[in-house]
Amino acid sequence: MQRFWPRYYEKFVCTADQCPRTCCQEWKIPVDEATEERWRKLAPPQAVKPQRKALSAYIIEKEETRVIGLKKDHRCPFLTEKKLCALVSAYGDEVLSETCTDFPREVHVFSNHEEETLMPCCPAVIDIWKKEEPGFPNIPGEEENLLFLLRKEILDLLAEEKISPEEALLSAFYILLDLKGRKKPIPADVSDCFSEKTKKELLKAIRKVSLPTEDTALECNEILQDLAVNYQNEGLYGDFLDSVLELSAAISDGEWDEVLEEKWNVFLQEWKKWDGLIRKFLMNEIFSDLVAADSDLESLILRMEWIALEYAGIRQSAFLNWSLKGEGTLAYETLRDAIVVLTRMTGYEEEDIREYLENSFECPLWEWGYFALVLSRGAE
Repeated sequence: MQRFWPRYYEKFVCTADQCPRTCCQEWKIPVDEATEERWRKLAPPQAVKPQRKALSAYIIEKEETRVIGLKKDHRCPFLTEKKLCALVSAYGDEVLSETCTDFPREVHVFSNHEEETLMPCCPAVIDIWKKEEPGFPNIPGEEENLLFLLRKEILDLLAEEKISPEEALLSAFYILLDLKGRKKPIPADVSDCFSEKTKKELLKAIRKVSLPTEDTALECNEILQDLAVNYQNEGLYGDFLDSVLELSAAISDGEWDEVLEEKWNVFLQEWKKWDGLIRKFLMNEIFSDLVAADSDLESLILRMEWIALEYAGIRQSAFLNWSLKGEGTLAYETLRDAIVVLTRMTGYEEEDIREYLENSFECPLWEWGYFALVLSRGAE
């Protein structure tokens, strides 16, 4: 079976102890059955505290999944004070579970091919995007497959630098809703919707839509709070979330009513400077997450909504951190940390995404106007 990957895929190198936000902390680390069997026969290195008889004794079951039991500070028990893995130091890379070996790589299996991508919840991946162009592959037969053709057209739309990343997503979502309203859309309908004439007319109409800047800021503020509440309750990502959510609550309570719009507009000018990186991030999300093996047109729409929520959370947390740091320039490190943490928080499975959308909105399938409210960044 053929396997495809973006051009930047092979550029990844783990930065280990130099990583600004380790993957060995504050999230579930699954342990596959084969690894658990090996660990039954291995004693923990002396650096691991507390000491137990075998590595398998550090495995617990959480939400019906075997995972490494984290310490009270939410760190992996095998992570040393020097931010290195004690298991690798003692036994080599082959001792690691599949998750630890593969991260941040992931493989998606389809009926006639496989795709490899890198996940944005690793800082080193964002560093690659800062320097490299994506270079997404052409998949054989995608022109004849409705869903893969849609993905290709959306990627091409996002690559157009004459329009903003947000405008590209707004155009794509409008087209997805249009196609959903048809009885049996075919690839020819997709090509027609993404024709130069149609895209130009759609973009012109989108740019005429005026949405109150403050409404978007407040809505994205609520979205961030909703995405973060469970993590805050569990004491996760406290170094990132605590001060951000405190300011977010103050905004919700009206303490920034007189200055919110002004601050938001200033921030958006800083945000715009990172359009290139944001564009690459969104393109990676479209390539890796829009289409799954069992997808249909409705699931593509739900995935687009989830990408919009993810984006809204990233932008809002970057805005709040930028405000807390005295405004001025939006630093790369601030943006990178926002992308890493929020994508870790929103790395849901398909069923969980649908459940979240069903529980959070009257209808999980949004109207275009709400999608626009979430993504709007005001007048250009």
